[in-house]
Amino acid sequence: MVNARHVELYRTKEYHFAMHVFTYGSLMFPEVWSAVVGRNFETFEGTANGFAIFRVRDAVFPGIAAAGKECTVKGLVYLDVDEQSIARLDRFEDDFYDRLEVAVDCTDGVQRKAGAYVVPPKNSHVLTAEPWTAEWFVSSGGLADFIARFQGFSRLGGAG
Repeated sequence: MVNARHVELYRTKEYHFAMHVFTYGSLMFPEVWSAVVGRNFETFEGTANGFAIFRVRDAVFPGIAAAGKECTVKGLVYLDVDEQSIARLDRFEDDFYDRLEVAVDCTDGVQRKAGAYVVPPKNSHVLTAEPWTAEWFVSSGGLADFIARFQGFSRLGGAG
């Protein structure tokens, strides 16, 4: 049983929430990350196994969904992302995705647990069968559109 005093200890200034975040779509681009979060974090390229990436119907952004263990998604891991930034990411991704912990094999040889925004089964009907690629995102004008639409997102205030 947790008592109120125990809970208060976690609300003190000594406790700092941070987690790694695995991004695989628009948030891999520094311009988008900066527009949404407004802060920089150390990064490593990485691969999440057991997921596949698809275009979202009528959109330029992707979604990942659980898939066979032979499937992989390449992306970028942001290290030790603070609580305020996580709140902004949660607001940006909204309830279309579930933030789940996934294992990511990073290019520095370390496997890290990271939060990833995954399309839950209840929303999988909006995923197309077409794979999403960063090259397509740029060449289709998706990156430019994203920057124009979300440029002020990080200034919308507060923790989310």
